[in-house]
Amino acid sequence: MKSNKSKDEKEPKTEETDNHSPEDEIQKLKEEVEDYNEKFLRVVADFDNFRKRIDRDRDQQTLRLKGEVVSNFLDIIDTVEKAVVVDYPDLQSSKEGILGIHKLLSAFMDSFEIKRFDPEGEQFDFRQHEALTTVEKEGVEPNTIVEVVQSGYTLEGEVLRPAKVVVSKNLEEKSEKVEVEGE
Repeated sequence: MKSNKSKDEKEPKTEETDNHSPEDEIQKLKEEVEDYNEKFLRVVADFDNFRKRIDRDRDQQTLRLKGEVVSNFLDIIDTVEKAVVVDYPDLQSSKEGILGIHKLLSAFMDSFEIKRFDPEGEQFDFRQHEALTTVEKEGVEPNTIVEVVQSGYTLEGEVLRPAKVVVSKNLEEKSEKVEVEGE
């Protein structure tokens, strides 16, 4: 009997849904569309708020990092300002003061993993070096760095500033041409 009742119960429900007019179906679908549209707008608003929060957090982190760097650099600035107003009795005292400032700068750079590199004698690499000019140099392979004009720096292994260098190039056969012209 139970199975018969459940079949009887299901049948009236299907008959009721079949008795809905097309206008009722349209209204029901319109409500569903409005519901989905509302959900979509909420998701869009949530995403926009998320994006704004990420931007705000990124700005705060950038400001915090700048503050850390500047606060570490303030000791060096204070030392340089003191060094400017001090009356040094001799050249040796001046050199010692400059060496003290250099030590502070080196400690500052080490704390941020900033490394200096001088690539003289190495092969030119456009990712780490900026060629200012090329020169012919006897006994040196082409594309070898023969002079470092300005040192390069890396920050945690990434190039912060490329080294400005002078690079060797192939020797031209000028000496043979001169001898032929001289004869």
